[in-house]
Amino acid sequence: MFKWFLSKKKESKSSEKFECAEEPKPTEKTVSAQNKFDTNKMDWLINDSLLAFMPRELFMHYSDANTAPDPQDPSWQNQGLYFWKEKEAFENKSLPEFFETMDQKLFIINEVPDYISLVSGKAMPWFGMPGGGEKFFFRYDETTPVTLEEAHKLNIINYVEIVELNLDNLSVLNDRDNYCFLIDPYEVKYEDQLFYLNGEKISLAELYQKKKLLVLSVE
Repeated sequence: MFKWFLSKKKESKSSEKFECAEEPKPTEKTVSAQNKFDTNKMDWLINDSLLAFMPRELFMHYSDANTAPDPQDPSWQNQGLYFWKEKEAFENKSLPEFFETMDQKLFIINEVPDYISLVSGKAMPWFGMPGGGEKFFFRYDETTPVTLEEAHKLNIINYVEIVELNLDNLSVLNDRDNYCFLIDPYEVKYEDQLFYLNGEKISLAELYQKKKLLVLSVE
């Protein structure tokens, strides 16, 4: 019943490590019942969707149109070369505070060709931040990095946007050409037509509520 993207993610190369509660009021019961109804409705709509499931991790990089490309400029390097897992906390990245005001571009990684390596390392404490986050970049060899612009042109990455479902945009669930479901394969397992989170069976509605199932607009 569930549909998956045909393109498989290449096996990751070894990344180089550089008292009593008050009784609910009647009105509260009414709201709870309504929420339950909406959850069941969303569960049905997602299950009946034509969208494919994409098992991928979600990454991000910062972008500021006012920053001129300059391989020697650390500010540009942290926009044009380096990237992070989307869930990485800002303080773990050891970046200047003004990076929080920049655009955050989300993307997924497709298959990485053999002549390019995916490298990662831990961010050191800096700018009053604790660091410790995992920082990524692509490179041809030890002295030649691959810019994110190049990676995009080579179809190594695809940019995406997260779509928040509401009563006005449920039609996207039938638009397979422009949208898909994303599930992190390291968090959510799919076995025998069932989904599991932390070893426990879970419904699609619960996954969506926990933001473990995302609807993406794909370029």
